[in-house]
Amino acid sequence: MKGFFQFGSPMMGLVVEGKKIEMLLDTGFNGHLMLPQAEIDELGLEQIGISDYLTASGQSKLTKVYIANMGFFDSKIEIPVLSTDANFSLAGMELFHNCRIVIERNKKIIEVIKSN
Repeated sequence: MKGFFQFGSPMMGLVVEGKKIEMLLDTGFNGHLMLPQAEIDELGLEQIGISDYLTASGQSKLTKVYIANMGFFDSKIEIPVLSTDANFSLAGMELFHNCRIVIERNKKIIEVIKSN
């Protein structure tokens, strides 16, 4: 799976509920996905609970948790999605826990390789 750089940040185009969404590949986010509430509403995701999390600045926040289907390599997987009021999407390290991630900014390479 290949990504790209946008404004110097590593990005991935991932398919959630049949829609391709560009997301920041966030190595500091230990969840699966975080999507803007407007995107979640558009996708019609089902809320399954609430959760708290720490932001990059150390703030504790409470948010809604949803369930979504997504294409991941050659499979469909069901994953939890956190909501955010921000207008960007994050792909976190829990999604890639069985993967090797290569980011070489100077060569413009972003590659995610599924481990066996």
